[in-house]
Amino acid sequence: MKKFILIIIGCFTLSTVVYASFPVSDNGVKTELSISNDDINSPIAPPAELHFGGLLLGLLLGLIGVGLAYIFSDNPDFRRNAWYGFGIWLIIWLLLFMPVA
Repeated sequence: MKKFILIIIGCFTLSTVVYASFPVSDNGVKTELSISNDDINSPIAPPAELHFGGLLLGLLLGLIGVGLAYIFSDNPDFRRNAWYGFGIWLIIWLLLFMPVA
């Protein structure tokens, strides 16, 4: 028990010494999460719009709905949401009809 208490005290003491040994100063470095509109090579993708029409098309008609989205729409967000709807449809189908072993 004494060794355990000494180990705990040693860890807390060591972490305090290490923290005090390396002070952090603010040098104006931007983080990865800060995005400006002027930065063209941003590591974070722009947010995609939600199109309920595409989502419902994929959800209600499945793969046929995704095909119809590709035939009748040029909007990539609409097509992406049709795929999301198809994915939701597929997950629901698997949960309902997957045999339990």
